Amino acid sequence: MIEQKSPQLLWQHFAQLSAIPRPSKKEERVRAFYKAYAAEKGFAFDEDEIGNIVIKKPATPGYENAPKVILQGHIDMVCQKRDESDHDFDNDPIALQIKEDWLYATDTTLGADNGIGVAAAVAILEDETAEHGPLEVLLTVDEEQGMGGVQNIRENWLEGQYLLNLDSEEEGECTVGCAGGSDFAVTKALNFDQEARGVFYRVSVEGLRGGHSGIDVHKELGNANMLLAELLAGFAHRSALRLASFTGGTLRNAIPRSAVAVVSVHEAHKADFEAYLEEMNQSFKARLKGADDGVNVRFVASEPQPTIDAEESAKVLNLLLLLPCGVIRKSVEIPVVETSCNVGVVRIDSEHQLQIDLLARSITDRGLDVVRTRIKAAALLSGAFSEESNDYPAWQPNLDSVPLQRLLEIYRAETGEEMKISVLHAGLETGLLGQKYPHLEMVSFGPTIKGAHSPDERVNIPSVDRFYHLLKLLLKNLK
Repeated sequence: MIEQKSPQLLWQHFAQLSAIPRPSKKEERVRAFYKAYAAEKGFAFDEDEIGNIVIKKPATPGYENAPKVILQGHIDMVCQKRDESDHDFDNDPIALQIKEDWLYATDTTLGADNGIGVAAAVAILEDETAEHGPLEVLLTVDEEQGMGGVQNIRENWLEGQYLLNLDSEEEGECTVGCAGGSDFAVTKALNFDQEARGVFYRVSVEGLRGGHSGIDVHKELGNANMLLAELLAGFAHRSALRLASFTGGTLRNAIPRSAVAVVSVHEAHKADFEAYLEEMNQSFKARLKGADDGVNVRFVASEPQPTIDAEESAKVLNLLLLLPCGVIRKSVEIPVVETSCNVGVVRIDSEHQLQIDLLARSITDRGLDVVRTRIKAAALLSGAFSEESNDYPAWQPNLDSVPLQRLLEIYRAETGEEMKISVLHAGLETGLLGQKYPHLEMVSFGPTIKGAHSPDERVNIPSVDRFYHLLKLLLKNLK
């Protein structure tokens, strides 16, 4: 049982949180849980209009005059599951399992991102051994689908001088800056021919690892949407191919693990098409060897159905291939990806419209401008419409931050090693919080979490114990 691991108080809170469904934009039950918890424990609390919650705790003896500290984490989680899983994220608890020193979920994302940070912050509220100044525990909503919680956080609400974001994922490393980002949607109306023509196939690209579209973007993982588009476009460029449907990915901030399309080809091209699919399967396996070894192209016969014509099908596939995806540019100043884009979700829906959802990230404004221009250009060439939303700023590093300097000193004293300072190619809420509360001095750190935003997500159990110990020492030293 994970509740018996150290620190028990943190793991007890994480187990409680894991029992409550908490997809982004559906945090009602977990919000109610924490409000009831605060009331039961006698802590003052407040909730703003969007659903963010602040729980307040007075200083421990001797720390009454210490600066007020905000402990911050988001209560929503990315919901991804293996293709064979029947897990219902709206209703089912996360099934936890321990494998050696790691905690996993069964065939789903774990929610350690950012459930461990939330559990740590709430554990501090109850921990009788913790020494600290006045605390505000800020629990935000809707981080994973556009930063909606901090985008709409109440103004002049927070009183803290220092903010500790508990949403980093590598022990021994602290984050002092992060990429900004923006969501893009590309849509195109399609005309379907109701007369079914040709031989129909269901073609899929599957078996990919998936992952976080920011943290994992440099790992050369396969993007199922782009691989399937490349596969089909390659044949459409030499023979007529008609699209009936295309479905890939579930979240704009997760690298898609599988994609499937129903297509038709001329009867005379049947053998050529099947041989081509077998050839491309081997090509993908060779290309992704060592990065995404599970990649597989599958095809089976499918029932005839309405399609868009061959010319329009080629335009759709060409549009997908023209969209920026993956690493766009690496920084020449620091060892981090500067700009990237993820083609996260592709749908040809029942109302006959193409919908493509993308997430662009960059540590510079100019980098986002480049992606913005390329997306618009691809859409215009294909007769599609592009729209941008949910933009959020980068978090610019402040190396003189008091919490950062104290954290570095404590880590050095505890381990005899230097803590690594990083700028993260992912979105943290610190960028928006710093914009809305410019006086805040911030740092982000956490335990080791691997495979975030995928069913391979796992957290290293011993690192959680060390992370919590470090958090308590930092609070003790922020006098």
